[in-house]
Amino acid sequence: MRTNNALNAVEMIRCAGKAATAFRAAQHALREAHDEHRAAQAQLNHWNDHVHALGGPDRASPAHSALLAATHELQEAEQKVRKAEARLHRTSATLQGHRPTLNRYPLPRNRARATTVLLDRLADHPVDLMRAADLIIIQTSAGKDSIVAMHRTVTAAKAAGCLHKVRAMHCDLGSAEWPGVRELARRQAERYGIPFLVVTPGGGFLGMVENRGQWPDAKRRLCTSTLKRDPTGPVITTWVAELGLDRQAIVLNVMGVRGAESVSRALKARLALDPRTTSVNRLVLTWNIIHELSEQEVWQEIAANGLEYHPIYDTGLPRLSCVYCVLAGPEWLILATRVCFALELPLPETYAALERRIGHSFKQDFTLNAIIAAARMLDALDRPVTWRRGDALRRHLGPAAADQYLATLTS
Repeated sequence: MRTNNALNAVEMIRCAGKAATAFRAAQHALREAHDEHRAAQAQLNHWNDHVHALGGPDRASPAHSALLAATHELQEAEQKVRKAEARLHRTSATLQGHRPTLNRYPLPRNRARATTVLLDRLADHPVDLMRAADLIIIQTSAGKDSIVAMHRTVTAAKAAGCLHKVRAMHCDLGSAEWPGVRELARRQAERYGIPFLVVTPGGGFLGMVENRGQWPDAKRRLCTSTLKRDPTGPVITTWVAELGLDRQAIVLNVMGVRGAESVSRALKARLALDPRTTSVNRLVLTWNIIHELSEQEVWQEIAANGLEYHPIYDTGLPRLSCVYCVLAGPEWLILATRVCFALELPLPETYAALERRIGHSFKQDFTLNAIIAAARMLDALDRPVTWRRGDALRRHLGPAAADQYLATLTS
């Protein structure tokens, strides 16, 4: 399968879907306009008959003047509908080249299925995919999955001769993150010599919570949409404009998402169209380049390639997300609190004070005050938590692999 032909087909299917949606919306608006016009005309006829029955327009009631004004507004609205219909016809004319796609995939589910099949086949050929792309963006959190995704992306880009297309972007969530995350993300990008950009959403995570008066949760993950997804859109727009292309740009947006992390992530495709950021100027594809890897395989790649990971993994915490992740269970939150105690970080009290101030519990089933109390009790019973560099590798791969990894870093 030719990569460019497949990408063109994906764009044609997308345009067909937009055209079908626009056509249905225009039909609905036109029906509503006709209904309103008929109702207004009937009311106008009624008032005209009533006025003439009373002796003519000179003796018309004030309500008749109001109706005439309303009718004028409806006539203007009808004119706008006609203009919209004309725009629809012009749009349909420009989509004549997509007519075979419209005929072949008339239903939304068929269009979605065709897009999925095409993109899944493209994901099997990463080198060809990179050659067809104009811009390759790695969204990095500096976590273990992100660094492996970055390593695989750079490896494929080098094989394709496309390293110059690769850039890295990191969203800094401020004091909500563990110390050193931003600096580590920069070092990871510098290792491969790729441009690195930090996006800093105003107010950070804690500022967002303070403004909303609520914590995010699994159903309303505003920490992802507001602080990560939304700020990256303008950056992609700027970078695409800098390319100076006279055609639609192909953008690969690389994520370190693994299917083994959760049921919802397991359902994600390796390569998927991002309809939110795709436009006539750019076709943006989300590439979950390590989707099939297990956690064990991620650590194996880190060890085998000497990739620098954040020391927070050595404490036993499984993810380098916010210190207090709204998706984490009580055991993780208690361990994160104990690690904060060991590092003398003020975050536990900062979060607990915010929780009291907004009057909204961090989790539905318990408060952060309860988490902090449990952490203090465990520290008193078991002593404060300690860890050594390489403990994450010792847990996953054994002491020999950890020793070899540490020797590689120091050499």
